Amino acid sequence: MTTPGNNTARHVTIIGNGIVGLAIAHALNRDGMDVIVLDRGPVDEGTSTGNAGAIASAEMIPIAEPGLWKRIPGMLLDPLGPLHLRLAHLPHLLPWFYRFMQACRPADHARGIAAIAALLGRALPAHLEMLEAIKGRHMLSENGTLFVYRSEQAYAHEAEHWQARIDHGIDAFPLDRDGILQHEPGLGPEARLGYFTPNWAHYRDPKELLVALADDLRRRGVVFEQAEITGVERAGGGASALITSDARRIPVNELVIAAGAWSGRLSKQLGDSFPIEADRGYNTTLPNPGVDIRTMITFAEDNFVVTPMQMGLRIGGAVEMGGLEAAPNYQRSRALIQLARRYLPDLNVEGGSEWMGHRPSAPDSVPVISKSRQAANVHYAFGHGHLGLSMSMITGRLVADMIAGRDPGLDMAPYRIDRYR
Repeated sequence: MTTPGNNTARHVTIIGNGIVGLAIAHALNRDGMDVIVLDRGPVDEGTSTGNAGAIASAEMIPIAEPGLWKRIPGMLLDPLGPLHLRLAHLPHLLPWFYRFMQACRPADHARGIAAIAALLGRALPAHLEMLEAIKGRHMLSENGTLFVYRSEQAYAHEAEHWQARIDHGIDAFPLDRDGILQHEPGLGPEARLGYFTPNWAHYRDPKELLVALADDLRRRGVVFEQAEITGVERAGGGASALITSDARRIPVNELVIAAGAWSGRLSKQLGDSFPIEADRGYNTTLPNPGVDIRTMITFAEDNFVVTPMQMGLRIGGAVEMGGLEAAPNYQRSRALIQLARRYLPDLNVEGGSEWMGHRPSAPDSVPVISKSRQAANVHYAFGHGHLGLSMSMITGRLVADMIAGRDPGLDMAPYRIDRYR
């Protein structure tokens, strides 16, 4: 075994068995590395199993945008609105919120779009390559997506967003009411305007993907171990061991921290502080929705999505900033169901399964994909927000390139962990 910081190391420990951690394990395993994946829970129970399933190649617009500050007070006052802050969490949120407001400046916003687009433009090919490798192409639907609006005002407001998408290579076809019905005849009269883009795909069951990928990795020799990591031991300019909640010590050679919303706690111990927050997302999966939805749909004006999956119709979205410890507020899931019924009057809402997950949110919506600045053998991959599944496979490639010392073919400066210093 080589010493910490030596990039010829053949053993890599990954903290996090969500889709980003598994994607990194996949890329490193193909590089011939010995890989161990650690997480406190099993693969089939994490946040990544309950998401909306999208490879959202067109979703490059950061949440922070110019003019948003005018709408934030009204959003925050609505406990079931698209953006909600739990007041008890406010003192902890202030450093993140300060950076979020900075990211609303036009120049910062434009840089965010470019950084996200650079990853999303490589996202689908990376997923397809992985699916071919694990013989899982059948899990993916490549029908594109609809963005739907109910008012001309909202449609016009997002014209700049669509121009930015087009400028970054996205195909976008504007639709009137008749055009929407050609794609989705089941949408009610509230769906008046929209866009169709073929630059989008979705998984029929994200949990199936994670289980299949983990099973393939096990067959190829990747080791999975259940352990809650509470500390990182340092020696010789790098990380030397991980400390678990039951006081075990796990030696490491090369270390990747891909623990989602929990990553900031570990990076801070290594001197790499970063303002990461848990953006709590909610959804409900309806087993017998009673409506025929053919593609994933984004209801842009009301900030939610519906995804046709093999287990039913998944309806989710919204942002709740409430930290990692607070109990879920499933009234938010139910509010999304009521929004969906505006567009789908015949929706059958019986028997739904509610879910909440912690999405790791960076203030500028740009993930951290970076070497540590303080520990030579540590690498970070977190902060993907709503786009963890979308960006997972390209993130895996980029981390493998970092560890191997290869040129990634991409300017990695926007993703540095110390970009706020």
